[in-house]
Amino acid sequence: MKTCRPRDLPIIARARPANVASQRVAMRAGLVRAEHRDTCGEDGLDWVFVTNLSG
Repeated sequence: MKTCRPRDLPIIARARPANVASQRVAMRAGLVRAEHRDTCGEDGLDWVFVTNLSG
């Protein structure tokens, strides 16, 4: 199967702390929480999830 995404680029997702459903989707997709990347979005705090590139 051909992919358009280079394997060495991370996938990043942002979710609101109260949006548990979005957090679960990110984790089921293989992303991990990156607390050091959390940021203020346009209207509140965004939690950041990224691919685990250490493995």
